[in-house]
Amino acid sequence: MINMNLNTAIKSIVKEYLQNETLADLVYGTWGGSSVKIDNKPLPIPMDMIDVPKGVTVTVGERVTLMMKQGGQKYALIGVLG
Repeated sequence: MINMNLNTAIKSIVKEYLQNETLADLVYGTWGGSSVKIDNKPLPIPMDMIDVPKGVTVTVGERVTLMMKQGGQKYALIGVLG
C-alpha cells in the first residue's frame, strides 16, 4: 500500500514538472547572413546551429522569429518579420 502511494506521488511530481518545463521558446533576432543576433543575448548564433526551411530566403538585416530548443543548442527559423 505504501509502495503504491510513493509510486503515485512520483508520477504526479514528474507529470507536473513536465507540464511546467519549457521545452522550447520563441525568440526574435536580426539576420546577419553567417549568423543571427538574438535579442538580449550577447553573442550571435552561428548558422550551423540554425535549421532553415528549404525555399526560405532572408536578407541581411531582416528581423526573424526562431524556435529555440531547450538549452539553446539548436534553433529553427519559423518566420521573417515584415
